[in-house]
Amino acid sequence: MTAKWGIFLCNCRHTLALDPQRFDLLTSHVQFATHPDDDLQDFAGLVHRERCTHAMIVCCDSPARFEDALRPDIGPSPKTHFVDLKESCFAVHADPQEAHDKARRLLRAALQAAEAQTEPRYLPLRSDGRVLIVADEPLAGNLARRLSRDSRPILVLSPHASAVEPLPSWRVYRGELLEASGRLGDFRAVIGLHGGEQQELVVDQVVTLAADPAAGPTRTGYHVLNGADAADLDQLAGRIDDLTGDFLKIVHVAYDADICAGGAAGRQACGACIPACPYKAIRRDPTNPLRVEVDHLACEGCGACSSACPTSALRFTEPSPQALYAQLAALLAPNNGNADQVVVFHCSEQGRRLIEEAGRQPLPYPSKVLGVQVPCLRHVSAAAILGALRLGAAGVGLLGCAACPHGERALLERTLAFCRLTLEAFELGPGRLRLFVTADGGEAETVSDLTRFAESLPPAPIHWDGKPWRVTSDRQALTEIVGTFIEQRRREPGRQPIDAALPFATAEVEADGCTLCRSCVNVCPTHAFRLDEPTSSLQFNHFACVACGLCETLCPENVISLQHEVVFTHEALDYRTVVRDEMVACLQCGKPFINRKSLDAILAKMLHLGPLMEAFSGARQNLLRMCPDCRAVAAMQEVEQGWEP
Repeated sequence: MTAKWGIFLCNCRHTLALDPQRFDLLTSHVQFATHPDDDLQDFAGLVHRERCTHAMIVCCDSPARFEDALRPDIGPSPKTHFVDLKESCFAVHADPQEAHDKARRLLRAALQAAEAQTEPRYLPLRSDGRVLIVADEPLAGNLARRLSRDSRPILVLSPHASAVEPLPSWRVYRGELLEASGRLGDFRAVIGLHGGEQQELVVDQVVTLAADPAAGPTRTGYHVLNGADAADLDQLAGRIDDLTGDFLKIVHVAYDADICAGGAAGRQACGACIPACPYKAIRRDPTNPLRVEVDHLACEGCGACSSACPTSALRFTEPSPQALYAQLAALLAPNNGNADQVVVFHCSEQGRRLIEEAGRQPLPYPSKVLGVQVPCLRHVSAAAILGALRLGAAGVGLLGCAACPHGERALLERTLAFCRLTLEAFELGPGRLRLFVTADGGEAETVSDLTRFAESLPPAPIHWDGKPWRVTSDRQALTEIVGTFIEQRRREPGRQPIDAALPFATAEVEADGCTLCRSCVNVCPTHAFRLDEPTSSLQFNHFACVACGLCETLCPENVISLQHEVVFTHEALDYRTVVRDEMVACLQCGKPFINRKSLDAILAKMLHLGPLMEAFSGARQNLLRMCPDCRAVAAMQEVEQGWEP
């Protein structure tokens, strides 16, 4: 580890079998504690005295309590991280050894992920008190009265609702909500007024106290509540007040235009991120339609765009890909206890709630189950799922909401289908991957399903070779994963047909018709094509291709066709030659200057054009067989002798 850590290890008043010696922590600044009441101030003194840059809190107490205690009088605060080993290990696993081994994995993984995580950017966001409330009396009035004095409620009541006596700060309309779009602080709501007219309102938050077909995916500041009682209204009013004021909003997604496959040579391509975003926070850049732009204030951080992006031009910031991969590697390191672990990616909503509820009740499950929290299941890419198996996991589960607040999960279904195809191709068994969904009240059943899944898995088929897993993109990770699968399974499954929506393809090139004109090289946004000058050969890298189709569309000879497939062979992992030619030497100086296919194509096209036949006749018939320098000299000599080109 490179950061300077202070670690607070709490054994919850001696109820947890925590032994700091068994964690093998690479820092001497460890406070072995029994409870924050007794030991927090000593730990804060240790952190400040040793000038620790990071603090890892292993305790179930309130995070705010530690953040306040670690805030120095002057200077920057250490970056604070939290992991609750009580509920995730010792409360649900009866065997102390198993619980401790899992705790060691989780703590080391949290430390490694924190070190790999870079600091995200933030943008200012303001939300005033304009709150649109769509409901009938008395709910609308009751909620409006519960809001803080800074709010300015706007009520939309049905035409048949009873009369309401608004306060001076209220506005009241009779009608219905037709459409709502936007984000916290800038929602655009279209109201259908009684009488058929429409009016657009700009508000900071929207509340509908009934089933709302206009809501779409859940957004921050868009509240939907059914069957509300007094307690529900009080809680809702509190949430609305909490979202009023000035904020620093995290920039969830970083965009690298240089590696975006959005287009090239004036032609649009890819764009997979645009339909993947359920919040319309991504669109073509109006100033450069070959690239995209992200509305960071509208982004809700579900991670779908980063999972859909085939080149990793869109990268989630927290957790970053580097932090996620570092966490997986630390969780599955073979020297961290028993083998055959099961990685369970769980969302930050119902998935996290189930893990926490299992620890509180408790609901025991196998200690081999290792949770990895992600913002939403749509954030989980094929590289992350297959990467866990490449690192030695026996299986991978995905645990999320029965009704995802971010909308439909078509992208996730395609990702799972691709992963299952890969598992089948390498005879790893598609049953090693499973999706679990849960809702309030279904914790026991979901934990039982998860337990049966983990206990039914055969031993891990892939063993981590111990090599550092240094990946810079999801596509690079997939290339490395497939290479490992081929090596350890000792099989090359070959070509596997896939859905055209998946970003993989093979570019088939008709060698006889190809002139090596470089058009495919010039337009390919991911450099899947390249021309190797020393060997005069056109080369193609299958795992660099994202199936954008530009090469097929813009090939002047019409000799390229895309086959929607993924190819699991050693050859497909790197560039392979698809067309080979030889260089032609200049007739005058002998210097190679053009490949034969290109020269033949030029001669065939130009010498069959009537007006040009005389220009390249007689002593001038070999002008096109000369390099540009010699051709210029020979042409000038012909001009001096009376030729008029």
